[in-house]
Amino acid sequence: MLTKEQLLDGFGQIGIKNGDTLTVHTSYKSLGGVEGGADAVIDALVELAGKDGTLLFPNFNFQSWTETHYFDVKETPSKMGAITEIARLRPNALRTPHPIYSFAVIGARAEEFAKADDAEAYGPNSAFALFHKINGTIVSIGLDFNSTFSMHHYVEYNVGCDYRRVKEFSGIYVGYDRQPKVKMYSMFVRKDQRVKTYIVPGMNELLEAGVIREVQVGAAKVHHSTANEFFDKMSVIVREHPEKLHYIEEPKY
Repeated sequence: MLTKEQLLDGFGQIGIKNGDTLTVHTSYKSLGGVEGGADAVIDALVELAGKDGTLLFPNFNFQSWTETHYFDVKETPSKMGAITEIARLRPNALRTPHPIYSFAVIGARAEEFAKADDAEAYGPNSAFALFHKINGTIVSIGLDFNSTFSMHHYVEYNVGCDYRRVKEFSGIYVGYDRQPKVKMYSMFVRKDQRVKTYIVPGMNELLEAGVIREVQVGAAKVHHSTANEFFDKMSVIVREHPEKLHYIEEPKY
């Protein structure tokens, strides 16, 4: 079982310091057991980022807005694992507005991120754009490359690609004012069902180049990169080698 001190030492290898802004993708089980559970993982990261730091935990819930067409910023659960849901329920957490790609935000910039409202998940006023502007650090704990670093879709949207398109979804939206409204939000989706997301080759290339770095924390491999460096290098792959990020499934007859 990992102690909080071991978590501090492990995550400390990333070089997190007071004032940093982190997006943290997580697999709690990958750590191999933690004294104090998921809360201890959150607490360790909060401590490393300091009183001036900010943590973003993905609270993505695709079905709520795209299938049931209802989102409540205070009540719709995260579908991204135990740590993210526990972070969402913390009294000091605020949630970013986009009903598909929302984040639970804890720390100094929480209110700033809670105002990052863009109809498109990856648009200029989105949480992703603000994170990029700040040059935050992306952290991925124990996840396969195809299940993390959601910022790669933000890169695809802003660089441009021919295998994705903007799709709009409307629904009933309940914000912090608790007044239900009919709203429209969009998502940069696959162009059609034949397009299959598979970013492992591109991510491995960035790992080998040192753009993505790897440390070991307990039983988990933890990957990290700065937003600016990731955006710049992933942009090249999107433009020149998109086959390293997706493939086309041939029809079966």
